[in-house]
Amino acid sequence: MSFTLLSSAHLRSLLPVLTPLVFAVVPYSVAALSLQEAQQLAIQYDPWQQASNLQEQALRADSSVAATMSDPVLSVGLANLPTDGFQFNQEGMTQLKVGLSQQFARGDSLEIKRRQFLNLAARHPQLRAERQEKLKVTVAKLWLDAFTAQQRMHIVAASRPLFMQLSDIVEASYGSAQGRTRQQDVIQAQVELARLDDRLSALETERDSKLASLAEWLYDNDNYGKAIDLSDSWPQIEVPDAKILHLLQQQNKSQLAQILALHPSMLAAEQQIKSQLNGVELAQQKYQAQWGVNASYAYRDDDVNGNSRADFFSVGFSLDLPLFTNNRQDKEVESATLQAEAAKTEQQLLLRNLLAQALNNWQAAQHTQKRIQQFEHVILPQLSEHADATLNAYTSDNGDFGDVMRSRIAQLNTELELIKLQNELAQYQVQLLYYFKPTNFSVKQGYSATVNQAGDK
Repeated sequence: MSFTLLSSAHLRSLLPVLTPLVFAVVPYSVAALSLQEAQQLAIQYDPWQQASNLQEQALRADSSVAATMSDPVLSVGLANLPTDGFQFNQEGMTQLKVGLSQQFARGDSLEIKRRQFLNLAARHPQLRAERQEKLKVTVAKLWLDAFTAQQRMHIVAASRPLFMQLSDIVEASYGSAQGRTRQQDVIQAQVELARLDDRLSALETERDSKLASLAEWLYDNDNYGKAIDLSDSWPQIEVPDAKILHLLQQQNKSQLAQILALHPSMLAAEQQIKSQLNGVELAQQKYQAQWGVNASYAYRDDDVNGNSRADFFSVGFSLDLPLFTNNRQDKEVESATLQAEAAKTEQQLLLRNLLAQALNNWQAAQHTQKRIQQFEHVILPQLSEHADATLNAYTSDNGDFGDVMRSRIAQLNTELELIKLQNELAQYQVQLLYYFKPTNFSVKQGYSATVNQAGDK
C-alpha cells in the first residue's frame, strides 16, 4: 500500500495558515503586547512606587522638624495674692508674673536627627529602583509563561493535521483489508487524536491563566480586565555588559562582588547602616548635659497709700547632669551600636546572597543553552529521521502502526520540551538583568580598569 503523507516539516511551514483557523474563537483582538511594553506598564501602574515617593517626602519633612528647637514656653501667673482680701495692692509680695523659658537640645542631637531622617529618605529612590527591577522579572516570568503556552499551542495545532492524516490512512487501510492494519490501530489513532485535542485545551487554559495573572500587574482599576494579546515571535532580551559576562564566565567572585555593591538593594542597605550609625551618635549625645534658660518679669501695684513699688526681673539657667549612666546612657549606646553592626552584617549577607544567586543563574543559563543546542542539532533531527523511517516502513507493509504513532508523539513531545527550555533560558536572561543591569553598574569610577583584570582572581 502507498499513501501521500505530509511531513512534519511541511506542516510546520503551514503554521501561519493553520494557527488562525485553530484560534479563531479566542477573544484576543487587541494589539500584541511585547515583553518590554508589559514591563513598562507594570512600573507605570505600580502603586508601591507612589507610596514610596510619599514616604520619602514625609521623611524629608521630618528632617526639617527634627532640626528645629522646641518652642519656648510662656508662663503667666498671679503670685502671693492675699486670701483675706484678694486685693492686688494689699501686700508688697503680690505680683503679676510673666515668664519665658527655653530648653536647648543636648549637644548636636538636632543635626544628627536631621541627618538620620535624610538617610532614611535616601533609601527610597534605591528601593524604588530595586522594585522596578523585581517587577520586570515578575512580569517577564508571567509573560514568558503565557507566551510559551501559546507557542506550544501553535505546535500542537500544526501537528493535528498530521495526526488526522495518520488516522485517515489507518482507517482506509483497515477498511480495504490491505496490509497488516488491525482494529486496535484504528482505535489508537482516534485516541491519540483525542488526546491531542485535550492537550490543546489544557494549553489554552494555561495560557489564559497566565494572562489573567499578568493583567493584575499591567493596568489600574479603570483598565483592569482589558484583553491581552501576545506576539508570535520570541522577544529580544537585553544582556548585561560584555565585561560582566566575561567576569561571570571566569567566575571572578571578587570583581563581581564589587559590581554588585552598586546594586540598588545594596545601596538601600548602605543608607540603612548610615541611619543606624546616626542612632549611635544620637545615643552618645545623651552624655551631654541639657540646659535651658528662663526669664521672668514681675509687676507690682502701688501700695494702699499710693506709694510706688519696684517691679522684679528674674533670669536663670537650668542644667541636668547625666551622672548615673550605667543603666541608661551606656546601655542606649550599646544597643544602638549593636543595631548598627547587625545592619552591616545583613548587608554582607545580602551581598553574598546576590553573588550566589547571580552565579547560579549564570550556570543554569549555560546548561540550558547546551541542552537547547543538543535538542536542535541532535535530538530533533534524529527523531525526525526515525519518524520518517517508521512511516516509510509502515507504508511498505514492513512496519507497525504503533511505531509510527510513538515516533510522531515523541517528536511532538520533544518540540514542546524545546519550547520550555527556550522559556527557561529567557527567564534566566531576564533574572540576570536584575543583578547586572548595564545602566546601573557601568558608572562605577575605575570600573573599566578593574574588569580588564577579570582573569585575576
